Amino acid sequence: MSRAYLELAKKSFQNNLVYRAEYLAGVLNAVVMIFVNISIWRAIYEEEGALEGVQFKMMATYVVLSFLLQTLYVMDEYFVEVKVRSGLISSDLLKPISFRLFVFSNTIGTMIFRLLLQLSPALLLSIVLFQMLPPFSVTMTLYFAISALLGFLVLYNLNFLVWISSFWFYWTFSLVTIKDAAVLIFSGALVPVWFMPDWLADFVEATPFASIYSTPIRIYLGMIPENEIVTGLLVQVLWVVILGLAGAVLWHRASRKLCVQGG
Repeated sequence: MSRAYLELAKKSFQNNLVYRAEYLAGVLNAVVMIFVNISIWRAIYEEEGALEGVQFKMMATYVVLSFLLQTLYVMDEYFVEVKVRSGLISSDLLKPISFRLFVFSNTIGTMIFRLLLQLSPALLLSIVLFQMLPPFSVTMTLYFAISALLGFLVLYNLNFLVWISSFWFYWTFSLVTIKDAAVLIFSGALVPVWFMPDWLADFVEATPFASIYSTPIRIYLGMIPENEIVTGLLVQVLWVVILGLAGAVLWHRASRKLCVQGG
């Protein structure tokens, strides 16, 4: 059975290969967005000097990592909605596979495509063009990789909760938009958590948002003491489990409710 999910992930990867123009556009978009945001932060630093004791090179590296992770974490927000509204969900539920794992396999295939064919060239260009700081050690690189993967899983499980809402809402565009805005603002994707007011930073740290971008990037930059990294990773694992269980409960209710809209 596990082989079936590997084949689904492989098919998703191959489907993405068809759209070569989109692949090139993705790399270009990532580099342009990094350049624009670094330019904005450079102007701020020239005006204010070091912010919160953080040097510009560290801030520039933060921007690079943030946008590279955003490139890697892009998911099909309407994959489930399209199936529900078209009625294809009925045939999917009749297949001898888990629909939840089917969606996950499709997402993983796309993520691997972006890792190999979008993030890797964008990373190489960023190293040359923006002179991002290297990780402190091989160990910290490994911690960062693990944390980035956990951040992806946190975001996936959060997204899944929104995607499943398509069983109750005809359109999920508004919910997706609100969710995306919350992730961008509270995860540290645009503005590092350490620049936020203390009360807001405390709130963010108590939510799953910080586990998506802030934790892995802070690990890379050495801003989390080594003896606290494992705790940070465990917090990410905890959010993966909590959101995963919430998704399982919601999916159970949705599959019982199944009312195909259209098709």
